[in-house]
Amino acid sequence: MIVVYCPSCGSKLNAKEELIGQTRSCPKCREPVLIQPEAASAASASPATGTVEGGITAIDFGGTLDTFEDHRPNGLSFSNRYFVLGPDRIIASWETGKGWMLNIGSGFAPAKKNAAAIPDQGTFVLVELVFGETPAGKGPIGLRFFKIIKRGALTALYRDESEILNTIECPGSLTKPQKTALMLHFQRTFMQTFFDMTPAIFEFLTDDDVTAHSVGVG
Repeated sequence: MIVVYCPSCGSKLNAKEELIGQTRSCPKCREPVLIQPEAASAASASPATGTVEGGITAIDFGGTLDTFEDHRPNGLSFSNRYFVLGPDRIIASWETGKGWMLNIGSGFAPAKKNAAAIPDQGTFVLVELVFGETPAGKGPIGLRFFKIIKRGALTALYRDESEILNTIECPGSLTKPQKTALMLHFQRTFMQTFFDMTPAIFEFLTDDDVTAHSVGVG
């Protein structure tokens, strides 16, 4: 790995040496970054002030340029489930056959029929619940988190189902209140065997880690 700096936002990033000479998008600001040795990269980078937002440190993101591009969803997988989380609650969920369902307090209702209730702005995280083969059969194997833009992102919920993926800014992470909200939802929605099949998910949702970008999957 080599260290490079984004010339637009100053983020410190890791990249594989075989990417030297290539250009990748910065996982924080999405601007192009030329992969080059640290000295040359740092010379062209603008200074940045380190701020932490949602578990992500702007000045030292710690992301890997090619890894994020590899794992950015290209579409909503029929076998997985997706959730949009606000600061302390699940705002919407998606699964095959239902589309985006909005949390209206008393339950979940189609987002397309409740567009007026969709938040216009805020801090949001898209969560992908990944299913695959486990020793006990098909079941949950991990979670991935993506930070999405603050303004206008959730209007995608009542348009094309996959449009929410175009609002992803960079890898995300969950705060303790968000982890609690997801834990409670899983307990209400799935049988107890859900956590038996993937102890790593249960352990993550009940621990103090607020920096992980994924659990159980790359």
